[in-house]
Amino acid sequence: MRKHLLAISLSIASYSAVAQTKKNSIYLEGLGNAVVYSINYDRIFSISDYLKVAPRVGVEYIPRRNLNKYGKFTFPTEINFLYNQNKNNANFIESGLGLALFNLLDDYEYGIDGNISDKNYKLGVITTLRLGYRHQKPSGGLMYRAGLLVRLSQDDFSKSKVGDDLFYRIWPGFSIGYTF
Repeated sequence: MRKHLLAISLSIASYSAVAQTKKNSIYLEGLGNAVVYSINYDRIFSISDYLKVAPRVGVEYIPRRNLNKYGKFTFPTEINFLYNQNKNNANFIESGLGLALFNLLDDYEYGIDGNISDKNYKLGVITTLRLGYRHQKPSGGLMYRAGLLVRLSQDDFSKSKVGDDLFYRIWPGFSIGYTF
């Protein structure tokens, strides 16, 4: 009987310890995958005590009134791997592969009054590699991260519209947010 009670107690204790680990994060990233800023959400999935995977989605909105080669939206997505040496440690080495979808002006038409009446947008695609540092406590709260991004590829459409100048070869990204 005592063995059963001990097994049940240990099960409940281990379940509550796992349940207390906070896995969801919302954060603001400056620079990074969206170039200017982005608001992001990610969720951590444990592979082992030392390795975790964190898929991320985000959005950037920049209102533009004039005809511009850039659209208003960017959608950064990324899959990051987090490594730490101790499962209770809040400090991670972060590496990942990202895909940013940029809304770019493809074509436009003039109306009878001489003003632009119709704009057509397409998505440009940039693939990036991230290497950085992430601080996120298992109990949740403030999280922050910093990293370097390397452009791996850029589609032909975005190269024809904005060239290579906007999407640098290497650039930083900084994030601050909340884990819950």
